[in-house]
Order: sequence, then C-alpha cells, then structure tokens
Amino acid sequence: MSDNTKKAFNESIDEWKSIWLQFAEQVRRDSARVVGETPDASWSQIGQKAGDDTRKHAAAVVKAPEDADWETIGKQLENNVRTGIASVVGAQPDSDWSALGQTVDARVRAFLQSLFESSNKPAKPEDKSDDLVDPWS
Repeated sequence: MSDNTKKAFNESIDEWKSIWLQFAEQVRRDSARVVGETPDASWSQIGQKAGDDTRKHAAAVVKAPEDADWETIGKQLENNVRTGIASVVGAQPDSDWSALGQTVDARVRAFLQSLFESSNKPAKPEDKSDDLVDPWS
C-alpha cells in the first residue's frame, strides 16, 4: 500500500469514527429529551430518570404512594389482584390465597353436585297429547 493510500485510508477511518461518535451523542441527547432530562445528561442520569418515572407510573397504576419502592409496588399489585379475585369468587375482600382456593373449590364442588343431582332426578312423564301433527299428510 502506498503512503497516499494509507493516508487516505486513515483519514476515512477518522471520518467514520467522527460520524459514529456524533451519532452516539445524538442518540444520548434524544434519549435525554425523551425522559425529560437536559440534552447534556449522562447515560447514568438518563437511566435513573427513566427508572424513577417507570416506578412512579407503576405505583400510580396499583394505587401505591408515588415514592413507593418496587417491593411495595409488587405487594400492592398482589393485594389488588387478590382482592379482585375475592370479589369474583364471592370471598371476603381480605382473604388470603388459601381461603380463595377453598372458596373456589367449594363453589366448583357445589356446582358439580347440583349438576349431578339434577341429572339423577326421574324425568317427568311425557305429555302424550293427541295433537301431534303428521308432517307427511
């Protein structure tokens, strides 16, 4: 490779490096804007802001305090789900998972029992009235 070729090759590498660095900086600035940070924010600041906003929104969805940590949010979500299931199956709102399971089991058993009891009853005698119609006549 001639000296001119090497020089041109190195210049091209430097130009591409500059383009990629500009691209990376633009991505960081746009990411900062998306999460509400200033364009000069670091990736660490951007990540912290995105995480905090996500946690705050999750807390609002499950009706936990805005400053709740992830463990508190998870417990609140579990409580909301359990209370919702309790209302669907007819259990007490503060029932634990075991009580919910027992309630569902009892209701399913009662339903199945009612099905089998009704199928064991003797059928009513058919009404043998004389007003049957012959479709072929």
